[in-house]
Amino acid sequence: MSDFRGCIAFEAEGLTQEDRARAGAAFMCVGLGTPRVWRDECAALAHAQRIITAEDRAERQPLPDPAGRVILFDGSLFEPSAITEALGLPPRTPDSQIAAAWLDYYGFDALPKLKGDYCLALWDTRARRLHILVAPMAQRLVYWHARPKGFWFATMLSALHQFPSVPKNLDPLQLALHFTATVADPADTLYKNIRLVPPGTHLTADVHGVQERTFWRLDTRRRVTLPTPEAYAEAARDLLNQAVQRSLRCASPPGVLMSGGLDSAGVAATAARLLDPAPLSTYTVEPPPGQVIGSRPGWYDRERPHVEAITARYPNLHPHFCYAADPSSLEMDPTPFFVAGGRMQMNAHHLGWFDAAYRAVQKNGHRVLLTGQSGNLTLSFNGVRGLGDFARTGRLDKLIQLLPGAARFRQISVWRMLEAEVLLPALPPTLRAALWRWRHPGRETPTKYAAIRSDFARRIGVSATLKALGDDGLSLYTTDSRKLIAHHMEAQRTRLLETQRTLRAYYGFDLRDPLADPDLTEFCLAIPREQYLLGGEHRSLARRVLADRLPPALITERKYGQQNPEWFTRLSAQRESFAADIERLATHPLAADMLDLPRLKQLIDTWPADAEMAQARRFDYEVVLARAVQTGRFIRWATGSNQ
Repeated sequence: MSDFRGCIAFEAEGLTQEDRARAGAAFMCVGLGTPRVWRDECAALAHAQRIITAEDRAERQPLPDPAGRVILFDGSLFEPSAITEALGLPPRTPDSQIAAAWLDYYGFDALPKLKGDYCLALWDTRARRLHILVAPMAQRLVYWHARPKGFWFATMLSALHQFPSVPKNLDPLQLALHFTATVADPADTLYKNIRLVPPGTHLTADVHGVQERTFWRLDTRRRVTLPTPEAYAEAARDLLNQAVQRSLRCASPPGVLMSGGLDSAGVAATAARLLDPAPLSTYTVEPPPGQVIGSRPGWYDRERPHVEAITARYPNLHPHFCYAADPSSLEMDPTPFFVAGGRMQMNAHHLGWFDAAYRAVQKNGHRVLLTGQSGNLTLSFNGVRGLGDFARTGRLDKLIQLLPGAARFRQISVWRMLEAEVLLPALPPTLRAALWRWRHPGRETPTKYAAIRSDFARRIGVSATLKALGDDGLSLYTTDSRKLIAHHMEAQRTRLLETQRTLRAYYGFDLRDPLADPDLTEFCLAIPREQYLLGGEHRSLARRVLADRLPPALITERKYGQQNPEWFTRLSAQRESFAADIERLATHPLAADMLDLPRLKQLIDTWPADAEMAQARRFDYEVVLARAVQTGRFIRWATGSNQ
């Protein structure tokens, strides 16, 4: 695993000598080696290695090959030994050399077949052409900036901004879209004239310009049909085993970020079975002892009982329970996080809650941390939005069969389930938005979930962008569950990947999400929707798949584990700093223009008396207030206004 950057001058005057010199500057990332630099008359390419796999020790990037190409590679291939055997390469060949040889033999048209979690840049010295590739569903991105006669790229925004010629001008529209969790073009970034290469994309750059080509996307039309429910569960179980096995390719034992839920618990149990008898450490965040937690119906606030039940089943699992009584330094001052990633992080409050676990992972020397991040959209999809699929496609028999049981499982009325999951999503987005604005005169729909000013949203183009996308801004999207999942696993996931890249830079370990494995994701998207809701039981597929490896109490659990259950105590410790920041933001033109500061001040002034009273207003404080303050802090940092 590594980070890389480069700059290309297609004509000599298109690239400054200062950019060439800065190519080899130290990356602002923990755990990287000293950058190695390769230059010719056009290009300056730099690569800094992080040792994750055994083969990484043999990497010597950037290194030209006999065909006159220089490769920069970050990530890993899923089955390198099979590729080396097919291509006649020696065992233990580094992944960068395998990828270069594979592309030389099969060409760029066969890219979907080169499976792995990787991104790469390939500079063809003879054709004077740069290729940048990001694998399907990879947990990697490449940022880039282009101008006539020049091209700059890097695996981190912070690394790209180290080139003096790359501008650092915030794009107000993109800033507002990020703030309201709206994704129009996933390749857009917070900065003007800087884009990224999303997973499944091939970019080429030469003297004639830049071309972007999508070579892989999730296919919402594909269907997989098997004879029995047991056959679906068995096929999904095999793909889960394969996905976790792929994620275990590392030189030292990984850690697992684990809760008591099906997703991360399923990953941990599968990894324990595959690694047995080798030890596997898990890391679980819990509230400090004696912490007062506000009650929340349908949720539990401590993961320890479920985690201990799982670890009792697998002697090679070694649990670590982590907590912090006070907010992390990342929450109080996110500047180091901005520096590492070059971008904002609205969810610093939640990242701060995980900080105790991340620090323990770091202290124990893990280079890889497994998560179950994408499970809710793949293996453990709850199935309820699939009810809309049945109504939309005329399968009223299926809707009538599954709706009552699904409502009973959630302990709500049939009408409420029908309204929330079928009727409201089926309304035209423009009608939903119009109805909401009628109930909230003068307000735009993005203000429901974000403290953004309505006049700013209209003036800067947020409202027009939502309308063009057919998005109501209310997170209802569509009754087509496959399109909904694909949107979140591709467009929305790109924003998550930006955060994960920053986490890697900040803490120094690689995050891997087996439940976003491309083969597993494709299968879960293609199977019949009722497989997730058999008998009305939510997450039916995951419960059946994991029944052979998780305790019965966890398989039958209907409640959800609370993330950051002690949120009110942690936020209360930051109330004064939040108030001070809101006052400072009032003097910053962009922040004051964009953020609804009176709404934020009102939240500060009407602070709940205790955790129990706060629970009813959790979204307002934990999401609306905390995200707005962190966004404002980023705006001040990015515009040089931190004083």
